[in-house]
Amino acid sequence: MIKKNIFQIYKPAPFKPLLPSEKIDASYKKMRIQMMLTIFSGYAAYYLVRKNFSLAKPYLIREWGFTPGDVGLVASALSIAYGISKFVMGNISDRSNPRYFMATGLIASGIINLFFGTLPSVFLMTIAWFINGWF
Repeated sequence: MIKKNIFQIYKPAPFKPLLPSEKIDASYKKMRIQMMLTIFSGYAAYYLVRKNFSLAKPYLIREWGFTPGDVGLVASALSIAYGISKFVMGNISDRSNPRYFMATGLIASGIINLFFGTLPSVFLMTIAWFINGWF
């Protein structure tokens, strides 16, 4: 039985030899468009899972009796985690395979968003939103 480390997928992509000069223009043009669409879609999805709490704030205050301080605490947890994560995870992501690194973050943020509404306390919401900001 071969035992693999789950973190192997985050290793940088293996080196690929350069293309012959006559194929570079056609291949790179297609790759540039593909990369632009992928990055744009990925960051749009990140904003969808990160910036949706502001829509829930009035409802949480009006219907659930949260105070403005409560929802401010939850909202600020994401910003704090995001700032710290940009510093720490930026260094790690530069040494990783971005395809898997970004996909893992999006999936983890999506899962946190799915279960966020079931959390029973402001404290747990703050922790979950901090983790969401980290990813």
